[in-house]
Amino acid sequence: MTKKNILFGAAALLLLILAGVGSAAAVRTMQNSGTDSEPVPETSVSETEIRMTEQEIPLETLLTDVPEFPPVALELPELNPKEALLTVEAEHADYSGSLYPEEQDECSNGTCISGFTGQEENQIKAAFMIPAAQHYDITVSVRAQIPGTNALLLNGQNIAEFKLTDTEHFTRVTVSGIYLPEGQADLSVQQIDGNFSVDYFEISNHTELDAVKYKKSYELSDSSASENARKLMEYLSRNYGKKILTGQYAASDKNTELNQICQLTGKYPAIRFGDMQSYSLHTAAEKQNIIQACQNWSALGGIVGLVWNWDAPAGISSPYADETEFSLADAIPKSTLTEDAVSYQLDVALMTEQEIQTALETNQISESCAAILRDIDSISEALKPLAEQDIPVLWRPLPEAGGGWFWWSADGAQSYRWLWDVLYRRMTEFHNLHNLIWLWNGQSESWLVNQYDIASMDIYLDENQEFGSRYEEFLSLYRMTKHKKILALSECGTVPDMNLLFRDHTIWSFMGLWYDPYLSGIEEQKLIDFYNSEKALTLDDVREELK
Repeated sequence: MTKKNILFGAAALLLLILAGVGSAAAVRTMQNSGTDSEPVPETSVSETEIRMTEQEIPLETLLTDVPEFPPVALELPELNPKEALLTVEAEHADYSGSLYPEEQDECSNGTCISGFTGQEENQIKAAFMIPAAQHYDITVSVRAQIPGTNALLLNGQNIAEFKLTDTEHFTRVTVSGIYLPEGQADLSVQQIDGNFSVDYFEISNHTELDAVKYKKSYELSDSSASENARKLMEYLSRNYGKKILTGQYAASDKNTELNQICQLTGKYPAIRFGDMQSYSLHTAAEKQNIIQACQNWSALGGIVGLVWNWDAPAGISSPYADETEFSLADAIPKSTLTEDAVSYQLDVALMTEQEIQTALETNQISESCAAILRDIDSISEALKPLAEQDIPVLWRPLPEAGGGWFWWSADGAQSYRWLWDVLYRRMTEFHNLHNLIWLWNGQSESWLVNQYDIASMDIYLDENQEFGSRYEEFLSLYRMTKHKKILALSECGTVPDMNLLFRDHTIWSFMGLWYDPYLSGIEEQKLIDFYNSEKALTLDDVREELK
């Protein structure tokens, strides 16, 4: 039989329609963006949240009158992995409506089920007896009669949507790494549009999650990294795979969100994340004293994280590609891109101010290129006080590579990689910022860069979707990085479930919750349990270990 394979989960995120995954820019807003975008609707908050929000005190001191909670222990099922290959032929499943058995040569047993023409009463369900609690790969073999999109359901819950275009051959559609307890499980296929035939359902044991390795040591890309940057990387390495560092984005230097979390959970996050957007030279965003806030947080023993949502260096001030006419492709000196890599006919990364001016006057570079270099110089100068104090920074520039919604990734992977290389070398070699731990944040291996320390994902889901462990994205990054990098959840719209993270062997190094409306939209008990988990690292923990 001629078969095609579609592997869902980590291997084919674009095929698996998980609403909102990897499209953080479309669903979360940046504070004071200075654009003409519609404002985020106001979110109702409880009286408790209002009271906490009013306490906008700088974090030069910590709140002391806070609740105390006992540690929350993990509750994990006892896994008992067994070899398994279970198959139910479609004609032996329960089917109803206008569905009917049809003989087809390509079917594994000579017969399949056809007749998915859109009627609601058309149902097919295959019952399995799961032999052991473990992770499984779930497969359905289908062929399109008319191309269309359909869904694979487990116990009535949609676990993947897939598009069929091949009308000549059956295709194996696999959702990988699903945890199933011992007992009965039902699989079915739901028609969304098109028409198709089902050959068989299959459940087999999954081994990749169990084989995830967390190394004891991860090296920094900057050979001249500062003492405290190395110390922080060693701390991240030591805890990777064992515990998860808590992190929270602050919308301003007032640190409202960090105090809010502490007053609710009794714990401060280990990492204070901020956004350097307002430090872009060409910005309309309200200036925030982010550097002072980082210094205050570091003085209290916390870890500093910064993202740079870079307003376009020229034209309309916005990081979003559809809100500015700035073109990265036009800024790159000609003949520097080859089919496979970046070739530097003119290396601008280490140019002095005078050399930039000369290159402009001789038309070797464009004004757009010069504007990029000026912005990098400006952000580097802003960060220098942190370097001078050797305050290590989890540094995440050019976020969400491959998404296309930001100007730095709107012109393709080659342009993106050129900009990353210029940014990295100019900040480390020209400006001597050796306190930075570089986070590459993307969705596709074709956008992967050479100089980085940690790989991360930004994940936002629809309100009705369970966040789970996000093992699909974890495995995707794990494969991309050849198992050689620490993996982190750099942005998310809720806190993950510790039990699921450890059950699925997807132990992100750290997480960063975006601010409102996400923070105030989380159930209070969920935040309390997360911050008081025996596997969570908070400010108290890092203050003790990173003295």
